[in-house]
Amino acid sequence: MPNKWRIGILGLGHWYSAYGLARGLAESGRAELIAVGCPDPEKAGEFAGTFGVQAFASYEELLARAEVDAVHICPPVAEIPACTIAAAQAGKHMVLGKPMAMTLEQADEMVKVVKRSGVKCLPFQAMYRTRSAGLKKRIDGGLIGDIVVMHSTGRWSIAEDWLRSGKAGWFADPKQVPGGALIDEGIYGVDQLRWLAGAPVVEVSAKTANLVHKDIGVEDWGMATFTYANGVVATLEAGWTINSPKKTGPSPKQNATLRTEIVGTRGEIVQDSHLGGLAILAAGAPGWVIERPSDEPYTPPGLGAMGQLLDCLDAGTDPAAGIEDAREGFVIAMAAYQSARERRPVRLDR
Repeated sequence: MPNKWRIGILGLGHWYSAYGLARGLAESGRAELIAVGCPDPEKAGEFAGTFGVQAFASYEELLARAEVDAVHICPPVAEIPACTIAAAQAGKHMVLGKPMAMTLEQADEMVKVVKRSGVKCLPFQAMYRTRSAGLKKRIDGGLIGDIVVMHSTGRWSIAEDWLRSGKAGWFADPKQVPGGALIDEGIYGVDQLRWLAGAPVVEVSAKTANLVHKDIGVEDWGMATFTYANGVVATLEAGWTINSPKKTGPSPKQNATLRTEIVGTRGEIVQDSHLGGLAILAAGAPGWVIERPSDEPYTPPGLGAMGQLLDCLDAGTDPAAGIEDAREGFVIAMAAYQSARERRPVRLDR
């Protein structure tokens, strides 16, 4: 184990997660950012100059550097499969970008190569598993009885392809993404709901539309209903429907509405971004209890998914979710698109 983990960033498509990680690493005592690989020289130069790291014109050049221990993969989605395979073959541990691929065939190849390589891979979309580990433990301990219904809502502004660019760029280009808001924003909920349900999805019914942004090539809104093998039912809404105060951004999209409702046989839990915490109606409790945890002030930004990966590397343990979980979420999301196209429920074979 090195004295300090050395991190590289592959791609600047998901530029906001790259910037967030770089700012956190700048004050981290356990890891340092040493390089960025990006084929766009203007963006690579701006990022490298801001954080004082080396810029490489290709992903392959960065991955060839022996001093890089782990990488954060965040190019446009169409480039994620090749980056993932190359990183695994180079022996680099990774935080896997989302959504993971354009097609199921690509996802299957990624799983095969990563598993064969033996590197640790944490999907970015699964970071809520660690964030909500305490909540999951309380639910499993009977806090609200057995889960029966769940609802997940995520409405954002449309993503910007660069800080204050004012345009969606590759995020809304069907040649570079497998879908729009439903998979881009909804993939977090897909993973979280399946994890909370504790069972695989057996049926998906979905609808997509362009409600606000009618001039883009992918949907800006989607709604899906999932039925799980244990009988739990969940709904997921994901949209780029917030266009105030402006059409794109502001990044990091601080005007988003995020809400998760978990209905149990003996209580409920509501997690709301505007509430800033949890509202819990526990089994046997006299009424709702509001929990509003706050972060310690004056501390550096957290390392997010990369911090969770480093925890696993330090402890020699596996991440809370792996690349197979990313594939499962991708399968579910693509089934939702099939359902929307064909206007019928889609059964998933198990």
